[in-house]
Amino acid sequence: MSDFEHLTCTILLDDAQSSSDKPSSRLYQSPLKTIQASKADELEAALEEIEQAIHDQQYVVTCLSYELGEYLVGLKPKKSETPWVQAWVFKDVQKLSKEQVNQWIQTQLTQSVKQTTDAPAITNTSNSVTQQQFEEDISKIQEWIKAGDTYQVNHTYRIAGKLSGSPLAAYEILRQKQPGPYGAYIDHPNGWVLSCSPEWFLQKTSDTLMTKPMKGTAKVGESSSEELHGDAKNRAENVMIVDLLRNDLSKISMPGSVKVPHLFEVQQHGDVLQMTSTISSISKENLRLKELLQAIFPCGSVTGAPKKRTMELIQGLESEPRNLYCGAIAWFDPSSKTGLGDLGMSVVIRTLGLAKDQSFQMGVGGGITIDSESVDEWHECQTKAGFLYALQDQSEPIGLFETIRIEQGQACHVDIHIERISKSASELKIEFDSDRARSLIQVACSQLDAKLIYRLRLDLSAEGLLSIKTALIQDLQPGPILWASDLLLTDVTMSSTDQLLGHKVTRRKLYDQAWLAAEKLGAFDALFINEQGFVTEGGRSNVFIKKDGRWLTPPLASGCLPGVMRSIILKDSKYQAIEQNITRADVLSAEEVIFTNALRGVVKTTN
Repeated sequence: MSDFEHLTCTILLDDAQSSSDKPSSRLYQSPLKTIQASKADELEAALEEIEQAIHDQQYVVTCLSYELGEYLVGLKPKKSETPWVQAWVFKDVQKLSKEQVNQWIQTQLTQSVKQTTDAPAITNTSNSVTQQQFEEDISKIQEWIKAGDTYQVNHTYRIAGKLSGSPLAAYEILRQKQPGPYGAYIDHPNGWVLSCSPEWFLQKTSDTLMTKPMKGTAKVGESSSEELHGDAKNRAENVMIVDLLRNDLSKISMPGSVKVPHLFEVQQHGDVLQMTSTISSISKENLRLKELLQAIFPCGSVTGAPKKRTMELIQGLESEPRNLYCGAIAWFDPSSKTGLGDLGMSVVIRTLGLAKDQSFQMGVGGGITIDSESVDEWHECQTKAGFLYALQDQSEPIGLFETIRIEQGQACHVDIHIERISKSASELKIEFDSDRARSLIQVACSQLDAKLIYRLRLDLSAEGLLSIKTALIQDLQPGPILWASDLLLTDVTMSSTDQLLGHKVTRRKLYDQAWLAAEKLGAFDALFINEQGFVTEGGRSNVFIKKDGRWLTPPLASGCLPGVMRSIILKDSKYQAIEQNITRADVLSAEEVIFTNALRGVVKTTN
């Protein structure tokens, strides 16, 4: 189905490795027409119209939804908000270097009257599943694997939220956080697509086909390239998908031409290490778009193996459609032959789909095998989604700080404090000189009365500048348990996916408001709750509860700070404490409740 109305559309296919010698980024503007298919009886005509445009020496960019793949493998597709095929036809394309892309983005941000002056920021983020649900899903998947229904399942969920400010400015921030070869910014009448995909699906250059399935993930700083390359679990995931893609590619290739020139290569994309393999072949003659999609779509890396049965299992397991997520963004160059000419396709991962009101969804997931550990898989998803939180409120620069107890002229637990701020600085890309920090602390301690107890605040600015303030500590009495949601007239729901909650950042207005309000009522702190209904922490402390004789504290994955005193108590045999999700009801019915921080140690409550 064609549409000659609403032809305002701009598409940037953004390769961070593009150079002036080989400009590989692509800019498309002012489409001649659009082509769309949202159901089976529209599909064949839409694909033929795309091919006709290619043969008319026009350029085409296409978004293909995951639900199109469900139809192509013989399943009844889930009802989706996204068309199966959304294509734009252009007269020409501009190929740009990285520098030209940067210049184009800045020009658009400066000149366009459509762009707001507000810094882009995401708010109200939530997950479509809880960590517990996700882990239960993995248990189901592993039962299917044991039963022989599947070998690997790509299990996913959605992060939803709202974007304020300019979508293009948001894309500029995201591409800096997660630079890659398959980025995309699509501004179309129904919304925007902001993609930072690192995954190459398929490329056709002359008669050569090449695909690079991506399976295997690690966080930079937690694993090295060598460790990921040699990891048996990630290799097993990768090779299963390589076998699947080899089979898919053989359906549209000359007999005997499918090769695997590279296995288990590791590349860095922003803060994430990814393992990829390369499969190549010689295309069969006069390859048509319909047979290409029937053979390979969707990419096996986002389904699992075997493809059709695994997609059937995914349909029953995931409650929401994937829409464009796990589909493809494809470009097609003109062709003078009967079949397809040069083309490129990326897998739609690490991608925000924005509606006109700038509400967004972003999918995230991973390959589940019999060896998968559910907690590790959840944390891997948090790692993959981490780049999204570059869009936290940008109005205030993010610094770090530590609040240290000074007693008898000595800084208590200084090694733990330095280790924590050093790790956070590394992850947030803030320069930190640990030797200078220790020296400043030592000098400050030497100038204090050893008979008194002080608080010392070590601040690290976003620019890497260190500063210190000291003050006497006042005595406190036990107080009641209060809740931030009862004290503050604003939304105080924490997001377990907000990775900044794992760092002691200077941007903590909500936390400070909570504990100050609690202090006025005779309490030490006020507790926060996340989007899953679990307690996270207080405005200035971690929380432990004693239930059935056992001390419990919320896990870091709930969205809380790895507090210094929290870590000490977890190692203290006196408490024998464990991490476990706890609810408001658990707190209110607990035998004991304590707050902990490095400055005060253990603070009892009068619950």
